[in-house]
Amino acid sequence: MRAVSHILAAGLVVVAAPLAAQHAPRPVTGAEMRAEARAIAAGDPKLLAEVEAAQAEATRGILGNGPTSIRQSVPAGGTWSLPLTRSADAAATIAVRRIGTAPVALTIMDAAGRQLCADSSGSTLLTCRIAPGDGPLIARVANTGAAAADILLLMN
Repeated sequence: MRAVSHILAAGLVVVAAPLAAQHAPRPVTGAEMRAEARAIAAGDPKLLAEVEAAQAEATRGILGNGPTSIRQSVPAGGTWSLPLTRSADAAATIAVRRIGTAPVALTIMDAAGRQLCADSSGSTLLTCRIAPGDGPLIARVANTGAAAADILLLMN
């Protein structure tokens, strides 16, 4: 639950490029994400403390300008991939929040295509935590459903 709180408490930096003939999705703000994390905590003082601690943290496992959130539509039966650069000094937490009911699966691979982590649990929030290390990562989201799926990819 700690990783989930950290991801939801993170701020927004990037929004995915829109697909052809679609408008760019409205970016999710850091304040909205923190509010959702607090709601999920449901008054639990330990979880709320984790949300506050996560809010105070700077960048950790993904190199760039800090915590990132990308919203994307994945067509029915299709996949969407995103290359990531990880930090050698800190673990990376990568999650996909499913928007709607379409079933999706998250897979994280290294540059050679070896699977490092996968979550196909069917949960609304799929999470992978990757140990510190060098080299690029690839986050892949597969939509196994019969309709397009909107997802929100979150990473520290």
